[in-house]
Amino acid sequence: MSGPVGEDSSDPGALLARADAARDNRRWEEAAEAYAAFLRLHPNKRGIIIQRGHCVKEAGDPAAALELYRRAEAMESRDADIHLQIGHALKLLGRRGGAAEAYGHAVALDPGGRDPWAEWLALRDSLSPPHVTGLLLDLSDLVSWYGHRRAPSGIQRVQAEIAAAGEASLCAMHPEEDVWRALPTPLFHRLHHLSRSGADTEDPAWREALGALEAWRRQGHVLRPGAGVTIVTLGSAWWLPRYAPALRAARAAGARYVPVLHDCGPLVLPDVTPPHTRAAFGRWLSTLPVLADGVVAVSQATAAEYRRLMERHLPGWPVPPAMVATPDGRAEDIPEEAPAPVAPRGLAARFGFGRRRSSPLPARPTPPGLPEGPYVLLVSSFEPRKNHLLAIEAWRRLLLRRGAAGTPRLVFAGRRAPGDGPVMEALEDPALAGHVMALHEVDDAGLAALYRGCLFTLYPSRHEGWGLPVSESLLHRRVALVSEIPSLMESGRQGAVFFTPDSAEDLATAAEGLIADPARLSALEARIPRNGGLRPWAEVAERLAVAVRRLTSGEAGHRPPILPPCEPVRLGHGGLPGPHPAIAMAEALLQGANWHPAQDWGAWTVPGRAALRLPSLSEGPARVSLALRPPLGASGTLRITLSREGAELAVTERALAEAEEVALEIGAGGTDLELVLEAPGTEQTAEGYEVGVGVVAVAVMHGASPADRLAYLENRILVPVRQS
Repeated sequence: MSGPVGEDSSDPGALLARADAARDNRRWEEAAEAYAAFLRLHPNKRGIIIQRGHCVKEAGDPAAALELYRRAEAMESRDADIHLQIGHALKLLGRRGGAAEAYGHAVALDPGGRDPWAEWLALRDSLSPPHVTGLLLDLSDLVSWYGHRRAPSGIQRVQAEIAAAGEASLCAMHPEEDVWRALPTPLFHRLHHLSRSGADTEDPAWREALGALEAWRRQGHVLRPGAGVTIVTLGSAWWLPRYAPALRAARAAGARYVPVLHDCGPLVLPDVTPPHTRAAFGRWLSTLPVLADGVVAVSQATAAEYRRLMERHLPGWPVPPAMVATPDGRAEDIPEEAPAPVAPRGLAARFGFGRRRSSPLPARPTPPGLPEGPYVLLVSSFEPRKNHLLAIEAWRRLLLRRGAAGTPRLVFAGRRAPGDGPVMEALEDPALAGHVMALHEVDDAGLAALYRGCLFTLYPSRHEGWGLPVSESLLHRRVALVSEIPSLMESGRQGAVFFTPDSAEDLATAAEGLIADPARLSALEARIPRNGGLRPWAEVAERLAVAVRRLTSGEAGHRPPILPPCEPVRLGHGGLPGPHPAIAMAEALLQGANWHPAQDWGAWTVPGRAALRLPSLSEGPARVSLALRPPLGASGTLRITLSREGAELAVTERALAEAEEVALEIGAGGTDLELVLEAPGTEQTAEGYEVGVGVVAVAVMHGASPADRLAYLENRILVPVRQS
């Protein structure tokens, strides 16, 4: 039997042996005393501090254990296990909220770990509502994606990597709501980890995380962004129907707004964009002069395109400034690879143009699930703008020139998308069987294997904002053969080879030049910088944050244009297919969140109080006319109040069912008028929400001018009050 600790208190080895033996035999107090004696000799041995913490916790003193764990945390804060142990100690002390927070730190550091996730999941309802300041990253688009897909696509990947690498607060909005909810960082990190590590949407771990996500979407803490908060929309949230009202309310409370613009494809390529997508994007673009402090574009090409579109479609409106933060990020270093062996070649092979059927091809490892043999890779969703049909046509030409033996397979890797029917039909052509194949829902590990095993990659896209597959190809030291369009010239600047856009012949010739000359291909690969010249995602996130801070460094607020006198301003979008000054003007008038999304005829108010701000040219007496739409089956009273600085309020009340044309007059005062409509809720519309009153149009004129009234009446006949 061992003697007391004091007998060998100066021998660290003996102390550790005694402590470990006592620990293994569950003599917790003796072990803790021996570890303490060792730490008096070596106070900075972090592992022993943790061991002593375990022992005092097991001996029944979680408070002392917590103190030791905190000491170890201060020495190394990125150890997931220490946060797990802190959580255990806090839970034993009854501090459930603190325990949940500690478990959350552990999940963020080790999102694949089962124990931290299970502990956080059990205690997540104990967390206090977060206090948000600084950058608030909106992941609404990504959260919606996770609801029906697992493996990320390009824009979703960029959102997730930036959010995972940065330290900003996270939020998201449910499509049926007009509020943001604070997205718990542990939940996001768990989803991000699982989305990268598999593609099976029926995987129990993924289903469990989705269940937690769905519960959060309905019950998570609601955020009301105000002063000191900048909302940064990382994805394409413009499709959310109630996004603009939420932004109005946030800006009224002092928040700032900067969206990330990934591309302008819906307007640049209308022939391959569904009309509803083009319209939604165009309406969102129309609101930017009113709601946004600036825009962060993912490339210089996208920033230039944005400026051209704004100047073309919204003349006279201030264009929010644009800054560029490129998504040229990487998650980790890719191991260096020795150049592929090169077989002897003749002069014709050197130049790569000929009709040979058996040119030497470099050896690459074939990923599991693929037939043996060399292949060329195209990574992209099957959207029409990605131009898979051009790649197929180029491969038909290569097969005719070089034959099957001299032509590597073409492998498409990406999810199916609306409008991909022609591509899927072309893949069924017997002449292409075995030469062109498609893989869907590939996870990150499978995608990395595909990149490592390919000869080179293709990216024949007609339009891009950046071109993440080009970056990923270069990251894996694979030459990318891409369309010579401005954005891809940016993403491919570190080693891509370019061909004439939309030219199957030029693509086939360029591809043959790489296939037939392995020495040239190896030389091009050798020129690609380590890691493709890409930066860690943490640097991308920081560059984005810097751009946002610069865009919001000035004063907030935009002075909307003065209302044209005597002209009714419609609050509906009129079915306009793209950006338009009328949509911008309507957005400039609406105040706060108590408005439903605009329809073609106008906009419904939310039951209760809804306001309009009406900038006027004149400080003299004013008359405001409203064209209204009562809800079906309306009852109760509509109250309308007109106010301006320095003037007595003008108030009128009408039976809601009869309120179709209302006019109010007010005396001289400030130039800005405010109109407030108060209506009871009366109807569940086809969209599923309750409404107050519909506002079709509003007009301002001089109150004492018969000529103004006549001009208004002449203009008014062009604005229908009711839908047919």
